[in-house]
Amino acid sequence: MKKQRPVNLDLTQINFPAAAKASILHRVSGVMMFFAVGILIWALSVSLSSAEGFAEIKGYLDGAFFKFIMWGITSALIYHFVGGVRHLIMDMGYWEEKDSGQTSAKVTIALWILLSVAAGVWLW
Repeated sequence: MKKQRPVNLDLTQINFPAAAKASILHRVSGVMMFFAVGILIWALSVSLSSAEGFAEIKGYLDGAFFKFIMWGITSALIYHFVGGVRHLIMDMGYWEEKDSGQTSAKVTIALWILLSVAAGVWLW
């Protein structure tokens, strides 16, 4: 008996629904925040070590690369918060149907994009 299954599955050809994308993004933002803790603790440690350390971190924050890193961390935090609120509402029994779940996922992603752009404007 020959198995009829794909050997080389092309993930770029699969169109995930909005709820799946929202769930994957929630997990990715959680992983990003986990690694961001190291950067934030390092920056806090250096800035509290001395006046020179504070000036060093302040100088880093004036640079475009560090601002981009901080924007990425802020964006991950925003998405994880908004996605977490969505999951809490779903845990209360709302938005569990397919249509309302898709709509809430689209609203979550749209709200994240809006808030991330606002955070980027604020940080830059």
